[in-house]
This record gives sequence, structure tokens and C-alpha cells, in this order.
Amino acid sequence: MKAFWKDFFREISKNKGRFLSVFFIVLLGSAFFSGIRSAEGDMKVSADRYYDDVDYMDLKILGTMGLTDEDLKDIQNTERVKNVTGGHTLEVLHKVGEKEQVVKLIALTDKVNEPQIKEGRMPENSDEILVDESFLSYSDCKIGDKVTFESGTDEAVTDSLTGDTFTIVGTATLPYYMDLNRGTGSIGTGSINSFALLEPEVFTSDVYTELYVQIDGAKESASYSDEYDKTVKKVQKKIEALEDSACDRRYQTIQKEGQQEIADAKEQIQDAEEKLADAKQKLDDGEVQLSDARTTISKKEQELNDGESELKAKEAELESGKQTLVQKTKELESAKTQITEKTKELESGKQALESGKKELEANKIQLAQKEQELNAGKTQLEEAKIQLQTKIKEFETGKSQYEEKKSAYEAQKSQIETAKTQLEAVSAGITQIENALTEMKNQLEILEEQLAKSESSDETYETLLAQKTELESQITAQSEALSTLIAQKEALEAGISAFESAKPEAEARLEKARIQIEEAGTQIEQAKATLSQKEEELNAGQVQIDSAKKQLQEAEEKIKQNEAIISDGEAQLVQAQNQIKEGESQILEAQNTLADGEKQLIDAKQTLAKGRTSLEEAKSELEAKAQELEDGKAEYETAKKDAEPEIADAKQKISDGEEELAKLEVPTWYVWGRDKITSTESFGQDAERISNIGEFFPVIFFLVAALVSLTTMTRMIEEQRQQIGTLKALGYSDGKIALKYFAYAMVSTVSGALAGVVVGEKILPWVIMNAYGMLYTGLLYYLTPLNWHQGGLAVLASAGCTGVAALAACQKELMSKPAELMRPQAPKNGKRIFLERIDILWKHLNFTQKSTVRNLVRYKKRFFMTVIGIGGCMGLILVGFGLQDSITAIAKNQFVNLFTYEANVILDSNVSEAEKEAQQKDLKAYQGIDEMLELYCQNVELQSEKKTVDTVLEVPKTLDGFEDFFEFRDRVSGKHYAFPKEGAAISEKTADMLGVKVGDTVELKKGDTIVKVKISVIVENYVRHYLYLTTETYKSLFHETPDYNQLLLRYQDTSKDYEDALGEKIMKYDSVAAISFTSDLIGQIDDMLRSLDIVIVVLIVSAGLLAFVVLYNLNNINITERQRELATLKVLGFYDGEVASYVYRENIVLTLFGIIAGMGIGNFLHHYVIQTVEVDMMMFGRNVFFRSYFYSGLITLAFALFVNGMMFYRLRKIDMIESLKSVE
Repeated sequence: MKAFWKDFFREISKNKGRFLSVFFIVLLGSAFFSGIRSAEGDMKVSADRYYDDVDYMDLKILGTMGLTDEDLKDIQNTERVKNVTGGHTLEVLHKVGEKEQVVKLIALTDKVNEPQIKEGRMPENSDEILVDESFLSYSDCKIGDKVTFESGTDEAVTDSLTGDTFTIVGTATLPYYMDLNRGTGSIGTGSINSFALLEPEVFTSDVYTELYVQIDGAKESASYSDEYDKTVKKVQKKIEALEDSACDRRYQTIQKEGQQEIADAKEQIQDAEEKLADAKQKLDDGEVQLSDARTTISKKEQELNDGESELKAKEAELESGKQTLVQKTKELESAKTQITEKTKELESGKQALESGKKELEANKIQLAQKEQELNAGKTQLEEAKIQLQTKIKEFETGKSQYEEKKSAYEAQKSQIETAKTQLEAVSAGITQIENALTEMKNQLEILEEQLAKSESSDETYETLLAQKTELESQITAQSEALSTLIAQKEALEAGISAFESAKPEAEARLEKARIQIEEAGTQIEQAKATLSQKEEELNAGQVQIDSAKKQLQEAEEKIKQNEAIISDGEAQLVQAQNQIKEGESQILEAQNTLADGEKQLIDAKQTLAKGRTSLEEAKSELEAKAQELEDGKAEYETAKKDAEPEIADAKQKISDGEEELAKLEVPTWYVWGRDKITSTESFGQDAERISNIGEFFPVIFFLVAALVSLTTMTRMIEEQRQQIGTLKALGYSDGKIALKYFAYAMVSTVSGALAGVVVGEKILPWVIMNAYGMLYTGLLYYLTPLNWHQGGLAVLASAGCTGVAALAACQKELMSKPAELMRPQAPKNGKRIFLERIDILWKHLNFTQKSTVRNLVRYKKRFFMTVIGIGGCMGLILVGFGLQDSITAIAKNQFVNLFTYEANVILDSNVSEAEKEAQQKDLKAYQGIDEMLELYCQNVELQSEKKTVDTVLEVPKTLDGFEDFFEFRDRVSGKHYAFPKEGAAISEKTADMLGVKVGDTVELKKGDTIVKVKISVIVENYVRHYLYLTTETYKSLFHETPDYNQLLLRYQDTSKDYEDALGEKIMKYDSVAAISFTSDLIGQIDDMLRSLDIVIVVLIVSAGLLAFVVLYNLNNINITERQRELATLKVLGFYDGEVASYVYRENIVLTLFGIIAGMGIGNFLHHYVIQTVEVDMMMFGRNVFFRSYFYSGLITLAFALFVNGMMFYRLRKIDMIESLKSVE
């Protein structure tokens, strides 16, 4: 038995190449199999360890109106909630020169989301800050520098923070910013560039921006595991159940606070305005009093002046009256003489008048006879006019009524105008009487003072007492007159007001009647024209009568005139006699009046002298009050100038606050697990992508390696037929002989598999995570524990393949007798091949070429094994390059070929349509903007019997120009589609996941509404899931008009400077909530998928190494099997190069066949792997570019040439004598 095992170990040492060949090929297969399949678990374990070390939150809660301590307390009291921490955040701008970045300021928290210091230290004071590494690289700042932030809005930073300048003390990472993406913002360009950490007390708000929740038991579960998700989901649902009551409480609080703040502000403004109004009123009162005083003084002065003028006039009038009295006496005596003469003339005129009357009566008799004849002629004309007269009568009646109404209206209008004049006169009279009363009362006071100072025995006492009594009577009379005038004024005002109220209606009725009268008058005039001719015929006869009448009338008038003259003469005579009597009486009265006037003139002179003295005293007092008033005005204007802007600003703020309060809606909570954190979810998805690759690719890799190792063991056993026969002849049982080769297979396979598991699970996951480290800079360490599940699977699979192959080969050989085994196998008989039957082609081949063809066909097993091995390796390399093609094509296919817009603007649904349209009009005028498309975007669910898929619903406002923003086409045929007028267009992967095709119907769930929609078109799409509807289809399905909340832009200049400027402009619009640029999306997708590049490189390099090992192993077996043949060639005189060419020629042909086969294998595997690797939200490209076929074939051929070069030394070492020795 010892000799048996000694032979076993000698076999290993003797054929190290074969042993190492199996060892390394199994090592490669196991390493790749277990390493790739372990990468997902290692990535998630590393992330989980990192999350535990930094106490990463399990849930993040956001509120549209912030979160309060009451909310925190409610959540803390929720079952299984371990800890709740409030957080503050604020988006600000940091500018350095022309550079500007959006920075998210975050309050440091204790024992949750702890930052990992990369350099420097934690902040210790409120003016220190810990920044993101991206902040330093973007701003060129360094630790120790001071940075100043701006708000990017109308509000100052200091409204939200205690300061705006901070000192950088270090750099750090945060667990929820593990990758390079910092998310979107609401200021600047709309994208957050970096973050910074501050002490919590720097934030002045008492409302939290977000809450971080840690769940009891979640830390003990592995992140990304189903157990963790279940633990978190249970608590998440409980917290979501608190939302309605908490949001309603917050809404009520904000409403009350807002209303109270507005009320307080209004009260403050009212107080300020009242103070200003009081001051103004005091000044106005002073101004009025001053003006009244000035007016009074002016009036008094004018009265004094008028009094003096009147006094002088009265003196002149008195003197003139004396002279007039003398003249009037003389005129009276002359008039008495004229009366006597006129009496005589009057008696003579009466006699002449009686003679004229008799002559007139005779003429009248003659005229009556002629008129009787004329009237007979007029009878016929009167009968013709009867009908017209009837109409005229009706017209006259209507016109009379109209004239009466019009006259009445005009009379009333005239009365009103007269009333207005009277009202002005009455108002002036009232003012005059009031002024007179005031003056009389002042005079009365003066008289009373004088009476009080005088004694009843004085001579002046009686005079003063009489003046007082007279003045009191005048005051009483003036008061009664004032009351009468006031009553008249009120009556006049009431009448005017009533007329003005009824005036429009009355004028309208009169206008209507006038139009009717004019129409009737036109008709009458037409009728009169018909009778005009007949009337003219009668006029000729009337002329003679009229002429005679005229003469008679002239005579009669002359008689009447004479009668009137006589009558007037008599009246004038009587009047003159009366005037003489009245003149005598007036002369007597004038003599008495002149005596009284002289006495009053003396009293008036004394009164004017006293009034002048009082007036001068009042003027002095008035000047002092005027100066005091001017000082008050200056002080008021200064205070008013300072207060008015403040009051206006306060009123505007109140108006804005009331408007915001009116628009206020009940807030909403967003309870997010780690799956909603972009970097956390992206890392998990990337790990799943690696897992998807590991589901299939390593299996193919492993199968190719197992196939080659199986071939190696089979060939080894076939070569050692003689040893097996010898052992059987020596008495060894079949089991022991089989054990030797099974043990050989197990030692090489298991050792290679174990080494491969260790190497693969330690190196490949580390390489992959290190590649992702360029993307996930926050992940500080990579854990690569041994995955015994995958490792054991690799070891068992390797051992099973080679062990079964070894036992199967032994079983075949052990069935033969020892004598048969100890003799070499007879060579295969040569046969004519198909090519030999083609004489034209066969005759043109030389000897070596014919030999190569025969050998390829002769050794069919080697042919197929080599072709399959090389084809498998070629296929794996092609899959690696194909994955790169498919992945790199995603961004270009989606955002260049299919989505052809350059920017997507998210609109605020709370802004009015008018404001949206105004701002869109302004944006359309911005330089460089070519087109805009408004559409409605909403996340919905599509449901079928197979699956439910979260989908983005897109509804364009108009289809005009839609094809400039989207390309609808079939991926396979390239056929272009128009937007379906009925039904929906759906993305390709969405349709595949739902299992539907064109013509099928799916359920569309939007909120609580579920409708059915028919699929009309399936379109090419690579990122996310989309469903497209026209506005009309949407309205018919949901019975509502879509709220268009997105605006797509097209422009030519995609430079960073242009897009930054455009983003800053757009973010200033009130109607805009956010903006994203296609260039940024392409960059994000490229960054997300670029981490797969290193994985693809690993796949390609591993497949290349496998190709090398396969080629080396197969070539080594080929040379070993054909050693006697090759030695014979050498004996026949072939040089080493010719022998090598003999072998190389076959290898190259087999390699070319393998490459051709590998193209088919690789294309098939690529399609399968692509569908396996894809995640639900993304579809990879299906095409493999020509360059990938070229590179894959070139790499395979290069390895083949390299192996041929290595085999040259093996061929040169073949010993012709030893190789040709007889096997007997």
C-alpha cells in the first residue's frame, strides 16, 4: 500500500504541469464563481458595518411646514422607536469670485448620522464649520479659511442663522451623502453642490426641518435584508398613522400664529397711523384756528377800513343830500307849472278823436261785404283740409303733451338752477349772519363791560344802556333770520338732491318722446305739402281782402293810438300831481334824516377809533401763534417722513402674509426609509447589479473551466492505460486503482478550489468595491469576509465535475483486461474526408495543408473540445465587452436619441395660471431658448395580471412640436410612431414586465382612481417606466383637466456657463419649484454605471486568463498525445520550426473556429446576461458593437499565439529516441 501512495505522489511530482494545469483552471473558475457571487454580500456587509458605526438613521421624516417638539414627542412614544432626533437644514449660496455653489447647511446631531472626519476636527464653537470635500475642491478654499454665505433669496441668512461667516475646521462625510450626488435644491442653479455641518445652536428656528428616527432592533438586522425592511416597515406604518392629526395640529398652529401676527401688525400700524393722524389733526386744527383768526382780523380790519370809508362817504352823502334837497324844491315848483299847460292840450285831443271814430265805422261796413264773398270761396278748401286737420290735431295733442312735459322739466330744471343759486346765496347769507352775530356778540360784551364800569348817574350810562338794548334786539332778529335761512338751505338741498336722482330717467323719457314727435311731424309735413297747391290758389283772392283790411286796420290802430295817447296823458297828469305831493313829503323827511345822520356820524367815529386799537393787539398775538404752528409742522413732517416707509412696508408684509395664509394648505409628512435616500438605495442597487452578473456569468465561466479540467483528467487516465493494466495484473482491485485517480483529481481540484475561493472572495469583492469607491467616497472601508456558502458551492461543484469525470474514465478503462490495457490503443483508421471529394480544391493543397486538414477531422474529440473551450472563453470576453456597450449606450439612447430636450423645469402647482403664463412668456424671450413644451407629469401604477409597475404618466398640453422633444420608435425595426390620438403609448420594458402587447388593456391607478386604458404603441425606452396620453384621453379617463406641472426646454448652447445662468434665472420665478438639465442626468447615469466598468474589466481579464489556461492545457494535452507522431516528423528531417508550424497551423485553425463559435455563444450569453443584470427601473441596450467582436477575437487570438510561443520550447524538447521506443 505504501508503494501505491508513493507512486501517487510521484505521479504528481513527475507531471507538475498537468497537476498545476488542473489546479489553476479550477482556481480560476472557483475564484471567479465565488468572488463575483460574494461581492454583493461583501458590499452590503461593508455598508451595514459603516451604517452601524455612524448610527445611521432608519427613517427620515420631512414636513412641508416643518416639524415641532410635539411631533417629536409623538413619534418618540411610538412602539419600537428607539430614538428620535430633530434636525435643521438650510440651503445657502457660497460665492468665490465668479464661482457660485449651492451648499446645504446641516445641524450636527448626537448619536445619529455621525460624520466621519476625513481631515481636521469637529466644530467646537458656533462660528466654526465642518465641510464636505466637494466644498473645498469647488471653492479652492482650505481648512482655516473663513467663508461667508448668502441666502439666494430676498431674506437674509441671519434671519435663519446667528451669523453668516464661519471658519472651516475640517472635512467629513455623512452616511446619507455616501456618493457624489448631493441632490436638488430650491435656489441657485437648482442643484446642491456640497454640504456643511454646523452646531445646532447656530440655527435660530424652533421648528425642525427633518426628524431622524432610530428603530429598536433594526441595528441588529443586516441592512438591505428582508428582516431589516420588515422591522422598519412596521414602525414606518405606525408613524405614518400619526400624520393626519399632527399635520392638522401644525396647520391650526400656523393659522393661529399667522392670524395673531397679522392682527398685532395691523394694531401697530393702526396705532402709528392714529398718532400721525392725531398730530396732523392738531396741526390742521391749529391751521384752521390760525386761518380763522387771520380771516377774522382781516375782516375786522376791512370792516374798520370800510367803516372809515363809509364814514367819509356818509359825510359826502350828507353834504350832497343838503344840495339835492335845495334842487328838488326848485324842480317841484317847475313841475306844477307844466301840469297846468298839459291839461289844456288834453281837452283839444279828445274832440279830434270823436270825429275819426265816425269815419272808421263807415269803412268797416264796406269791408264786411267783401269778406262775405271771400268766405264762400274758402268753404271748399276747408272741406279738403278736414282729414288733415284730424291728423294735425292728434299731432298737436302729442306735441303739446311733449312740450308741456318738456316745459315742466325745463321749468323744474330752471327752478333747480335757481335753487342752486339761492342755495349759494343762502349759504353766503348764513355765513354773513354768523359773522355779524359774532361781531354783535363781541360788541355786546364790550358794552356790558363798559356798563359794568359806569354808574347809573353818569350821562353815558343811559346811552350805553340804550345801545345794549338795541344790540340785543338786532341779535335776536339776526338769530331768527339765521334759523330761517338754515331751514331754507335744508329744503333747497333736499329739492336739488331729489331732482338730481330723477334727472337721468326724466331725460331718457323726454328723448324718447321727442323722437316720436319728430316722426309724426315728418308725416304731417308730407300731408301739408299735398294741400299746399290748393291753399295757394285761395291766397290770391285773400290778397285783395287783406289789402283792404290792412288799410282799415291802420285807420283803426291810429284811432286807438290817439285814444291811448289821450288816456296816457290823463294818467301822466294824475301821476304827476301825485308825484308833486310825494316830493313835498320826501323833502320834509329828508330834512329830518339829515339831522339824524349828523348825530350817527359823530358816534361812528368814536367806535372806529376803539376797534383800531383792539385790532393791533390781535395781530401781535396771531404772529406768535403762527410761529408756534410752523415749528409743529416741521416736527410733524420729519416724523411722517420716517414713519410712512415703515408703515408701507408693514402693510405690504401684512398683505403678503394674508395672501400666504389664504393659500395655506394642510401640511404633508414624508416618512422615508433608507430606500428613499439616493446614495443608500443606489449602493444597494449597484450591489444587486453585481449579484445579477454573478447569477449567470460566473456559472458559464465555471462550466468552461470544469469542462477543460474534465478533459484533462479524462486524457490523463487514457494515457495511463498501461499503468492501470500493470496495477490490475499486480492484483490491485478496481476500487483502489480508481481511488488513485480520484484522489489525484480531488487533490488538484479541491486545493485549487479552496485557493480560488480564498483568492476570489478576498480580491474580487475588494477590487469591485474599490472601483465603486470612486463613486461612493463616503464608504471608508471594505470588508471581505469569506462566504462559505458560495465557497462551499464552488468547491463541491469543482470536486463533483472532476471527480465524476475521473471515476467515469476509470470505469471505462477498468472494464478491460490487464493484457488489453498494457498494450497501446490501436491508432484510428484513416478515412477519406469530405474535402478530398472536391478535387479542384484538394489538388491545390500541399502536403502539410492536407495533413492538417486530416488531423483536424481525425481527432474529432480534440476538435470539439478545443472549439468549445476557446468558443466559451471568446464568448465570455464578448459578453464583457457587450455589457460595456449596453451600459454606455443607456444615457445616449435615452437622453440624446429618445428624449431630445435639454432641460426639465418643475412648476409649482400653487401658482396661478396667469403668473405661470407671464413667466413662461418672459422665459421664451431669454436668449438661446428655441422651444418649450408644457406637460403634466404624475407617478401612477400600472397593473396587469402579471405584475404592478410604478410608472411616470406624461400628458403634453399640445401635440404641436411634441416630436421635437420626444422620439417614439420601435427599438428593433427603427419604425417611427406618431403620438396615438386614442389609447396610450407605453415604454418597452414596462410592457415586458406587465406582459402586455399592442391592443391589450392595462389598469391605470392614479391615487384612489383606477381606469382601464388600451395600449396603442410600445416605444423604445431605457430609463424608468413611462405612459403617454393625450390631454383629451386623460380628460375622458379621469374627467378632469390635467394640472400641467412640467416645462421642457430646447436650446443649442449646452455649456456649463449657459446652463448655470439659465438655472439661476429660472429659479427666481415663483412658478418654478426645481430644474434639472439633461446634461446633468447623463452625467449622473454615467457616474452610476461607470462603477460597472471595473467589474467589466475584471470579467474581461478573468475570461482572458481562462482562455490562456484553456489553450495552454489543450495544447499541452495535444502535444502529449501526439508525441510519437511529432518525434517521427523530426526523424524524417523536419526542423523545429517546421514541426512547430505543423502544430501551430492546427491550433490557429481551431482557434479561428473557436472564435467563430464564440461569437454565437457570446451573442446568446449577452442577451441572456443583459436581461438578468437589468434592474426594474432600467433597460440596457441590446446591441453589441462591431468593435467588441473585433477586440474579443483579437484578445483570444493573441492568447492563442502566446500559448503557441510557449509550446515551442516543449516541442523542441521532444526526445526522438525515447519517443520512438517500442511500447513493448
